Amino acid sequence: MSEDKSCKCERCTSYPDCGADQGLRVFCLRGKAPCQVTMRGCLCTSCKVHEMYSLRREYYCLQGAEKRAF
Repeated sequence: MSEDKSCKCERCTSYPDCGADQGLRVFCLRGKAPCQVTMRGCLCTSCKVHEMYSLRREYYCLQGAEKRAF
């Protein structure tokens, strides 16, 4: 399963305005958005990538990637 195809970032109501232009997604693994994010709700906890990596937080587009021990 590809992380990019399992990602819900682009469907999120908080998806950053600059995201579509830059093809940004999988913030939980790659890091926060390089532009302003308006908190309008979060899909992170319902995402397959979030579950696959046993992540705990949300709003990765705003806060950055979760530190993981692999």
